[in-house]
Amino acid sequence: MERTRRILVAPLDWGLGHATRCIPLINALLKRNAEVIIAGSGSSAGLLKIEFPGLKHYPLPGYNPRYPANSNMVFTMGLQLPRFIKTIYSEYRAVNKLVEEEKIDVVISDNRYGCYSPQAKSIFITHQLHILMPHNFKWMEGYVNYFNHRQVKNFDECWVPADNADLLGDLVPGKLPLNTRFIGYQSRFKKTESGLKYDVVAIASGPNPQRKLFADMLRTQLKASGLNALLIAGDVSGTEVFSEEGNLSEANYLIGDKLNEAIQQSKTIVTRSGYSTIMDLAKLGKKPIFIATPGQTEQAYLAAQLMSKGIAYSMEQSAFNLKKALKESDKFSGFTTFEDDVTLLDKAIQSIL
Repeated sequence: MERTRRILVAPLDWGLGHATRCIPLINALLKRNAEVIIAGSGSSAGLLKIEFPGLKHYPLPGYNPRYPANSNMVFTMGLQLPRFIKTIYSEYRAVNKLVEEEKIDVVISDNRYGCYSPQAKSIFITHQLHILMPHNFKWMEGYVNYFNHRQVKNFDECWVPADNADLLGDLVPGKLPLNTRFIGYQSRFKKTESGLKYDVVAIASGPNPQRKLFADMLRTQLKASGLNALLIAGDVSGTEVFSEEGNLSEANYLIGDKLNEAIQQSKTIVTRSGYSTIMDLAKLGKKPIFIATPGQTEQAYLAAQLMSKGIAYSMEQSAFNLKKALKESDKFSGFTTFEDDVTLLDKAIQSIL
């Protein structure tokens, strides 16, 4: 009798998006009777411990990126590059130790370059096969993507969470590596019938200090608006701590079905334009207003793409005005049609089991 396949899932710790899009993958693996082990760090590891308390969880070295409050993102990230490279080597050693000790058959890394092993089939998940640089640093784009592609080549396969390259645009090059496979849009949410409860649900996310700056800005403007609103501040370090004050309800975070329900109960969602968030809102057919994290070129690009398609209004954080954003949002359709090919993930999982 063939033994149960043991799968190690390791998401990146830059915000929660890498962890949230691993949730449907982990559930799909568990339904196929695979034994899933999770490794990670930071808030993403904390979220998966909450979502999957019955699974084994191991720590990995954390990247702990420091985001600028006002200064240049590229410069700030560049100063941390030696530490990031050191972390890649450290997580490689940690993962290979786990592969040996836990007899891992497959390693699935969501954007962790060091999470692969010569002793196990190794999968890399990313939606950025082509990394975009800000206008003033376009000259670096070739070097950055050379490094990106060289690292991805350490893996047996690269899985892209999309049905095709339509939504991702320039984030996916025209010529894909031979080991690339689309696995369908990955969302932990399910669309259900739910009445409206909130005018606005606002979700802050990502690393500090930008997450806290965004949450504080949202809190102030939501209170002043008089609208029936819910703020999810994005702090998963403690407990949910749901509270109500006047027109504004607030929670540090909501998990699983609670977040699914809150989003569906809102007319409008104000949130970051991270790709995992986009997949979630598309799945639920919601109307978002996107505020890209300052300095994150990928989020700014995706927000601009959706705005040009007439799907979602977006505004820079430095100029954020809730009243204006809600008025402008009326001109946009939101995610009204969304077809997801679920067979793509099934086929990918079948190939590794």
